[in-house]
Amino acid sequence: MAIKFDDWQDIKVAFEVAKLGTLTAAAESLNVHHSTVLRRINSLEKNLDTRLFHRHARGYKVTEIGAKLFTTAQTIDSSLEQLHNDIAAADSMLRGGLLLTTVSGFMDVLGDVCEKFQALHPQVQLEVILEQKRLRLDHGQAHIAVRAGPRPDEGDYIAQHLTKLTSSLYANKRYINKYGMPKTLNDLQHHNFVSGVAGFNARVPYFEWADKHIPAQQIKLRVSETSEATRAIIKGLGIGGLQHGVAAQYTDLVPILHSELSWQTDVWLVTHHLVHRTAKVQAFASLLKAHFNKPQTLK
Repeated sequence: MAIKFDDWQDIKVAFEVAKLGTLTAAAESLNVHHSTVLRRINSLEKNLDTRLFHRHARGYKVTEIGAKLFTTAQTIDSSLEQLHNDIAAADSMLRGGLLLTTVSGFMDVLGDVCEKFQALHPQVQLEVILEQKRLRLDHGQAHIAVRAGPRPDEGDYIAQHLTKLTSSLYANKRYINKYGMPKTLNDLQHHNFVSGVAGFNARVPYFEWADKHIPAQQIKLRVSETSEATRAIIKGLGIGGLQHGVAAQYTDLVPILHSELSWQTDVWLVTHHLVHRTAKVQAFASLLKAHFNKPQTLK
């Protein structure tokens, strides 16, 4: 029967434990949580149906089968390091393609950065892939990811905190003229809302709040993209949560109950260690960091 690896990252994590001898040391080296390392080792042993480590009070020691696997892993690791050197040498110039992945709603946030990058580096073709699902940087599906939510913990990824974005409720002036301005939280029961479709809401703090606190009959429109929620609010279809920096771009939007309701989201710059220090990635990353170091506009 052929051996099936559900995730090659499991081997990378287990290899790090084999080198360092403890879960804690491996977790620190990979910049992930202790529980992530244990989960990946258990997953790999389950898939291989064999023990790779002897567990001792002082740490982890590889079994005979584990030693054979990690000898192969050492060869793969060396090959990847050589690939890294080849990539770095080939990408020392600012030209060619650069793939950025993020969710659709973030283009309103990242538009200025993309424009500045294109002006500074016209020989680089910037391609932005808008996907709700996370593309695999280790498979070359993208060079840079801008992600919102908890810190990414993939072992070969480098995650840098960019900012904390704050969202609050907004509505179009036409909507307010028609339905009135909510003055208290209790007033919200008389208004229409825009939110997300089922299965998408947990990724967006406002959508999650709306599902818990707003009756279903008041949510007049549900969307599967945050960018479409923004457009719906701008069109006056209901009240909804928007990031302050996005809302500030539209003069017809008015804030609602900002002192009572707001949501914060961590934003991360994520790269794979093999391309992290290439010229194109570093150039774009520098602009991202500079952009998010500026104070967020509060409308």
